[in-house]
Amino acid sequence: MEDTVYHRRALLALPFMALTTPARAGFPVPRFDAWIGRTAKLRGEGGDARLLLEAEGRGIISVKLLFFCRPLPILSWRIEDDGTRLSYTRQSALQPSRIIAGEARIEPALGALRWIEADTRLAEFEGFEPPAAARSCG
Repeated sequence: MEDTVYHRRALLALPFMALTTPARAGFPVPRFDAWIGRTAKLRGEGGDARLLLEAEGRGIISVKLLFFCRPLPILSWRIEDDGTRLSYTRQSALQPSRIIAGEARIEPALGALRWIEADTRLAEFEGFEPPAAARSCG
């Protein structure tokens, strides 16, 4: 029974587990308020992701897992006053009726993002793309 619960929790965290990476020199990570209306390209050891924060407090995150691209709705988001912390809720990858709460923090010393959901991961920021790119992974 415990193995089943553990495996299910790991699968629910898959979208952001793909963003794990050691920090590398790349683009400096801008404050989250600069992300609104733009698709951020993110790279992790497990794959690439695209994140669009829409002005009305919603958005999309698309994560490439193995050979599949999975766009997931961001149901709500809030940028903290300092602009380096983003709190959000998103739809679960496996159970659309389940809501996942998470947080992303810009880590200037690492030149990366720290994603916190079921686990903590780092992601490299690779610049921006047009909003339409949020539904793709590559």
